[in-house]
Amino acid sequence: MENGEVFEAALFDLFGTLVDERGDAAAGARELLQMLPPERWAIVTSCTRGLAHELLARAEFPEPGFIATADDVARGKPAPDGYLLAAQRLGAEPECCLVIEDSRQGIAAGIAAGMTVIGIGHEIAQLRDLTLDVEPESGRLRLRR
Repeated sequence: MENGEVFEAALFDLFGTLVDERGDAAAGARELLQMLPPERWAIVTSCTRGLAHELLARAEFPEPGFIATADDVARGKPAPDGYLLAAQRLGAEPECCLVIEDSRQGIAAGIAAGMTVIGIGHEIAQLRDLTLDVEPESGRLRLRR
């Protein structure tokens, strides 16, 4: 992946990517999400809607533009359904979305959706190693590492 790629939206896995096994915010997650406009990011999770909202509140995350949960799709990861739904709800083309995931199933789902995928523990060691800048004029997201 080239430094400085531009995306319409960032789609994050929740458990294992944004929050740890205790439900606490991963290092750098809160700060990253706070600087993103809500309409430019979403969460795609295998959790139920109720659990997803509990984890967001516990981690003190801002409200995303959309949350795709197990309750919203017929097929979970590794099927691309959740990622495609989130892109649609944000009004972003799949090929213009960045997926941030930690699991093999989630990475496979992002790839199947035709999106660019960054694997936590794969392409980058930790979420805090990821920087997304918001372009002032377009509002699009520029990836820096």
